[in-house]
Amino acid sequence: MKYFSAVWIFLSIIILFASCATIKLDIPPEGRRIPADFTGIVHAGSTNTKEEYEYLNYMGVSWILHTFNWNRIESEQGNWNFQYYDTIVDNAANYGIKTLGILAYDNSWIHPDQKTHKYIPPERIPDFLEYVRRTVEHFKGRVDAWCIWNEPNFFFWTGTDEEFFELSRQAANAARKTDSEVTLIGGAFNRNILGLPKKMIKGLFESGAMEKVDAVAFHPYELNANRALRLNEKFREVAAQYGFGDRIWVTEMGYPTGGWYPTKVSEKKFPSTVIKTTALLAASGVDKLLWYQMFDPEERTNSDSEDFFGLLRSKNDYTSKGAEAFRLCAVFFSDSICYAYPPAGQNNLPGSVKIFYFKKADGGALVLWKDGIGSAQINMELPGINHLQHNIETGNTTGIDSNVNISVGSEPVFITWRNSPGSLTEENPAVRRRR
Repeated sequence: MKYFSAVWIFLSIIILFASCATIKLDIPPEGRRIPADFTGIVHAGSTNTKEEYEYLNYMGVSWILHTFNWNRIESEQGNWNFQYYDTIVDNAANYGIKTLGILAYDNSWIHPDQKTHKYIPPERIPDFLEYVRRTVEHFKGRVDAWCIWNEPNFFFWTGTDEEFFELSRQAANAARKTDSEVTLIGGAFNRNILGLPKKMIKGLFESGAMEKVDAVAFHPYELNANRALRLNEKFREVAAQYGFGDRIWVTEMGYPTGGWYPTKVSEKKFPSTVIKTTALLAASGVDKLLWYQMFDPEERTNSDSEDFFGLLRSKNDYTSKGAEAFRLCAVFFSDSICYAYPPAGQNNLPGSVKIFYFKKADGGALVLWKDGIGSAQINMELPGINHLQHNIETGNTTGIDSNVNISVGSEPVFITWRNSPGSLTEENPAVRRRR
């Protein structure tokens, strides 16, 4: 996600003046199933320390994402070295964490000037395919999913669209032939300056490049949670035309807390933004959501937003910026059924109040917030036992009664409970405006 300043200045002008209205999620009455392995983090596990992996388990992380750079694996033609990625993959597996690998980028030795250009000339595609085959074969049964390339519409591919389609098609065929069981993902599109790159998305599908692929990846970076949802829904509309509307992996999502990107949010609002974005994308039906990224770097440049995407402020002290908010979502959203509230008969709430109910086998969670200014006074009757309200910044909990009155504003309220002993099911919570 390295972006040029001139582009972002232009992008800022466009998106800051665009509409920020919310959209209504189409959640079926029977709810929407959230996979057990719903959440992940990009570049996590890179320290290869017990401390980091134990913290990943604490956070409820199911996936880590790493780019298996061709130029690292085959720095000289015919000289193959997988040791760096072996360590990451094996350590993750030891802690029950899956790996999503990116098959991407060129190699300096394929270009006459001995420099990388984020481009594979057609005559050098066989070299790239050899890298794909050897890498997929080496990690067969250990890497759980492969994505072909990353953000081809945004600086990471400098060839033509048609050349990328052909590279993707051949790479997918090679990977599938090498490992018929592994999950394959294509796309990994970001937004363009003017919005969704519809032409390139459609071209990838219509070229036949997605015939051997299981899912399509998207990165809905935006100004806020509502806009991220809207951008993702626009992407879904296009993907649905090709049968991929319910097969979307968000393989990058995040917000910097510093620098000059227009998507920057303050550290104070970061936990709220993590909760809202994750809840909305989960409710919308994305299959996986991987957050970008684990740590802020130790050496930071105040003007560079790339140095401020971490859920944790430092790998030295593990201080949380948004890690506790992410943990709440990972633990209580994964392996649940999501319902939109209020259900029929409880329609006296303001339209600006967003309520999502994540029902799990052993309990449930309610996430509530109000868009816009002001607050709403809400009464809730909760089933079960051990009712807790969670501080989304610190993770601390406060016990509450099963019948509770609460003020809901722009910061999400996160409430959980457990099923009563001996109860196989629980009644749904009742939520209504307080009179």
